[in-house]
Amino acid sequence: MEKETARLEAFSDGIFGVAITLLALDIKIPESVEAADDVLWRSIVQLWPAYLTFFNSFAVVLLIWMGHHMIFREVRKADTRLIFLNGLMLLLIALFPYPTRTIGQFAGTGAEAVATAFYAAYTGLVSLSFLLLTLRLRATPALLVSGAGARAALGQLARFEAIGVALYAMLALAALWWPGLALAGTCAMWLYWGLVVALGGRQGAITSGEAA
Repeated sequence: MEKETARLEAFSDGIFGVAITLLALDIKIPESVEAADDVLWRSIVQLWPAYLTFFNSFAVVLLIWMGHHMIFREVRKADTRLIFLNGLMLLLIALFPYPTRTIGQFAGTGAEAVATAFYAAYTGLVSLSFLLLTLRLRATPALLVSGAGARAALGQLARFEAIGVALYAMLALAALWWPGLALAGTCAMWLYWGLVVALGGRQGAITSGEAA
């Protein structure tokens, strides 16, 4: 069957690319810093929260983009509801630099707990939007390239995504008492999503083979 989602996928890829670019724009030395070697070096080191959250958010966006690419291999066409849900996910991705900037600014300060909770909760919201997209596809076989095999793979992916959303909710709650531990937990989620993407890619390959 001919795929009809090329424009939707190209638009989505553009949003992902812009979001990743925007993540790096706030990593800069303040203009007020004195032009002296020791002061500049200290300023570079003091930006460690911005470095950490940039790499953390970059990994999250990259893995979501990989997951998006993975599931859209199984999509033949899009209906209005799917386009809307995809747009909701892209909206949250485009805004991701905001919570990233917030945690980068307030990590290690008296507002670290709220900043970390906000960051973890927002990342969970992004994951929830991806879960809704997956569930829509699973519930609408007419949109898929292959039928039963693709629905089974999407069902497995949805279960992993639901677990991920729950984990982010737990991290957001834990951040109010242990912000450092919760921030480390958001970084550890790379491993979880990397495993999900790897398993999903393997399942997708099997499904494609069955459809052929």
